[in-house]
Amino acid sequence: MITDAHTEREITFDGALSQELTAVRPPGVARTETCETEILDALYFDTADHGLLRRGATLRRRTGGHDPGWHLKLPDGHGGRREFRRPLDESGPEDEVPPALQQLACACARGQRLRPTAHLLTHRRRAVWTDGEERELAELAADHVAAHVFAATGPPGSDAGKPGPAVELSTWDELEVELTGGTEDLLALAAQELNAQGLQRAEEGIKLARALRAAGVEVEPRQRADIDGAGSTAAAVVSALRQHADHLASLEPSVRLDEPDAVHQMRVTTRRLRSVLRGCEGLFDSGRVAALATDLRWLGHRLGEYREPEALRERLTSQARSLPADCAPQQAERKLRRTLDRRCRLAHRSLLDALSSPRYFTLLDRLEDLVADPPLRDGKHPGARRAERILRHETRRTRRRMRKAILLPAGDQQDEALHRARKAAKRTRYMAGALRPVLGSDAKRQERRHKEIHKRLGRHQDARTAEQALAELAQREGTHPAQAFAFGFLRSHQRDDSPADIAAARDAAGL
Repeated sequence: MITDAHTEREITFDGALSQELTAVRPPGVARTETCETEILDALYFDTADHGLLRRGATLRRRTGGHDPGWHLKLPDGHGGRREFRRPLDESGPEDEVPPALQQLACACARGQRLRPTAHLLTHRRRAVWTDGEERELAELAADHVAAHVFAATGPPGSDAGKPGPAVELSTWDELEVELTGGTEDLLALAAQELNAQGLQRAEEGIKLARALRAAGVEVEPRQRADIDGAGSTAAAVVSALRQHADHLASLEPSVRLDEPDAVHQMRVTTRRLRSVLRGCEGLFDSGRVAALATDLRWLGHRLGEYREPEALRERLTSQARSLPADCAPQQAERKLRRTLDRRCRLAHRSLLDALSSPRYFTLLDRLEDLVADPPLRDGKHPGARRAERILRHETRRTRRRMRKAILLPAGDQQDEALHRARKAAKRTRYMAGALRPVLGSDAKRQERRHKEIHKRLGRHQDARTAEQALAELAQREGTHPAQAFAFGFLRSHQRDDSPADIAAARDAAGL
């Protein structure tokens, strides 16, 4: 199992200090405490086409030092990397990645086999910076590195599993500063201090990338095209898509580990991406956008298969605890939690299968391609006027659906119409957020209004879903009569707030 996960914030400098580590002390650091010298022996793993490194990830098996083990580092979407650790299994083969880490690296690897890529031996001198209250702020590490890069046995692009001989040897010195409790400001101050001592930021902050470059293997991250000349509307939309794409990738490991709220956040991000693509179809080549939008719809459904029982569990177990004493609240809560926990576990297994499927990898490739080189249609896309037309179309669409829904009598037909209005409001909300850099306060106002519509109608939809789930649970074989009575009581109160929610949504729509 994964035993530790934390976010890494560090900067790397070329070269070696001409003095002791204790002489480096930027403002805000009260003391520099030296630690024992370490010898670190690391075997790095990647795919044959260096898919992990190309996407900012690394995986190594390291012995020696104060933290031996398997270390997987994945981009966190905010300029840092999230590190996952697993203890060494002395009985297992050194060149076989533990399944739990294979699962976490699956998306970056696009399902390819992870094989040994390089062997690095590092002589490390360490020091720790602390403040006046002896709280640890950062770690300073002076490394002398020797690296062997393996030659793959298979042809270029193959999925060969075994490394060839170590054919390239390189050595270098570098200095790392990693935050352990300090702020980003400390990194900036450390950079000034080290620059003053003649050290410069390293072009390659990842040791594996530096070793490969020395061996003549260039592994560059995918560069994103400059679209400044396309107009402010296109620039704002592409910027939003890039932010959402990065956020989607950063949520991947949390979803695989079933961390709280991770699936919900990934589902929201998927919907944001699809909403912006669909709302701005006129800016892009329709073929590429349509294929990706279809893939995102599929992913949203797969995430929803988990999110729906998860949301029901949160809602119904909370309500069950507040049941009257004669409704056996503890029995009802226990039954609901046990049933919905089981559904969540099954849904999560199914979701992991989807996130390890060729279709999902195709989606990631299409999304990566689109945000790197957006397929904008020829010609310049003017600023405010184009953005105003896009947002006006979305707001009118929401208003039409809302008006149609509130004119219907209460019942299933109105519920379906309100659900369609909610989806339109959601898309308008996300579009307004994407266009805020162009439309400013107008977009912010529309985003706020449609968030209210989306939220209020979402509460009504949640009540409707809970009603249906409680009816099904009450009739299931094995449900105790006391539990069935409690479920019936809960069901009868699901829509208590619906009239007020629908009225608030109508007011927000200006109807």
